[in-house]
Amino acid sequence: EVEDAYVKSQVHLLKPSSHNPKPTMVPPPIEGLSGHHLRHRVVLAVVGLPLRGQAFIAHRLKNYLDFFHGAQSELFNVNDYLGPNGDEELLEALRRHFEDASSHHGHKHAIIYTTNALQAADAKWSGHSKSRRRWMKKALEAELGAELHLVEIQVNEELEHNLMYVKSHHLAEEFGDADTLQSHLQSFRRRFVTIQEDGTEDYLQYIKVIDYNKKVVTNDMMQTFLGSRVARFLGNVHPYRHTVYLSRIGESEYVALNKIGGDSPLSAKGRSYALRLAEFADAVVDKQAQAFACVTVDAEQAKNLRRRLANDDGHVVAVGSWEDTVAGDIDDEHNAGRVYEGMQLTRILRDGADAFEDAPSAVDGVLDAVGQGPVTLIFVEPTNPETYTKVFARLWTSALQRATQSVAFFKHPVIRVEDGKVWEQLGHREYRNLNEQYAGEYEGLTGEEIALRQPEEAELRAKDKLGYRYPRGESYYDVIARLDDAIQQLESYQEPVMIVAHLPVLRLLYAYMLGIPREQAPDLKIQD
Repeated sequence: EVEDAYVKSQVHLLKPSSHNPKPTMVPPPIEGLSGHHLRHRVVLAVVGLPLRGQAFIAHRLKNYLDFFHGAQSELFNVNDYLGPNGDEELLEALRRHFEDASSHHGHKHAIIYTTNALQAADAKWSGHSKSRRRWMKKALEAELGAELHLVEIQVNEELEHNLMYVKSHHLAEEFGDADTLQSHLQSFRRRFVTIQEDGTEDYLQYIKVIDYNKKVVTNDMMQTFLGSRVARFLGNVHPYRHTVYLSRIGESEYVALNKIGGDSPLSAKGRSYALRLAEFADAVVDKQAQAFACVTVDAEQAKNLRRRLANDDGHVVAVGSWEDTVAGDIDDEHNAGRVYEGMQLTRILRDGADAFEDAPSAVDGVLDAVGQGPVTLIFVEPTNPETYTKVFARLWTSALQRATQSVAFFKHPVIRVEDGKVWEQLGHREYRNLNEQYAGEYEGLTGEEIALRQPEEAELRAKDKLGYRYPRGESYYDVIARLDDAIQQLESYQEPVMIVAHLPVLRLLYAYMLGIPREQAPDLKIQD
């Protein structure tokens, strides 16, 4: 069976017809389905000393390989297979995975890891000694016809795994206290044998990840599909906190006319959104406000502002809930963007003005500025000054003008760092990989016009949103392929990144980051 080697919208092209009685039965591979064309079963085993993030790396690998390469991998936690027959039970679980009848071509990937290497120390699948690694390779080859690829995580003790880290780790509670955990860690360290680079384990295919994305050492991996992609990914991924902000672009002139594609500028509504987006970036991304609300008050609502505002230590703050008073410009189902008690009024946009300004420091001044309305107000909950640390943030957009215009009002203060260098806050990078899905011949048309011209194409797209490719344009799979490079870079950063892009791109980024299967991405709801 090879039906999952191509997309659904190609099926009609692969059947005999009057003009093509001998059709191509299987079309050439596309990047998004390259996992189908792997010829060998592969088991990736993530090993290393405890508290090195083996589980995190294993889950990130699965997410990446499945989303970008259709690898259909499965995770196997060694800690779920402990006990007298645990090693044999895990081997049988791997067999069932590879021979799964529900998969037309059989699964090709499995990833083994531990969530508690201390408890799994006696398991052969822990891979913490030369003999165990030798057994794993022989068992997989003899019993399952599978290749073993090892990933060893090495971390400098000074980098992260110090006493404070151990004390805060959940294993410290499981073992009673940090001192007891440290004792077990030292005992395990004496038993652990790193993959040898003296030639005695050159028969193994392995990757050593040293200090996460600082250094990668490989052996007999780079010539394979899986090995080369895993090595590149592991050269970028890290377990540290990393915030990514996703925003749609403002409304364009084409979107206002229900046209798709093109490179039209922002509409008046889109420019209004750009002004507000810049305020969010300044307050939340740069200054790290804990909450943000942007609300527009019409003339009737402006009459009630006096009872909704109060003076508080040189600031104007909100009184009570504003849900029944004003409508939020930035809002979602989780009530983000709502004005609540005590939030500070920081910025206002007067009626007819083309830029926000600092809000007056007293209620009377605010009311004078509001006048008869309408007016747009920015409320924030500032970050705690005692815990505030300046962050260095990045900004990415597509290269299309409606995207670059959406960030035209962003502030870019220059920050001087200790080594004398400077950092441009939210420095703008135009990234063509983030461009809108290219609609080819349908650029500049409305959905109704496409349905009238070629109703069969509209039907094909409705049947297969992920695989359908616009004539001389792109499919979602094509967008996935060009996002691979962007994701590799994004994984390497520790600074916050704000991405302002188009709906198909944001759907895919959001799905990847949250571990949502890519098949669900085209139908994800991204708020306007």
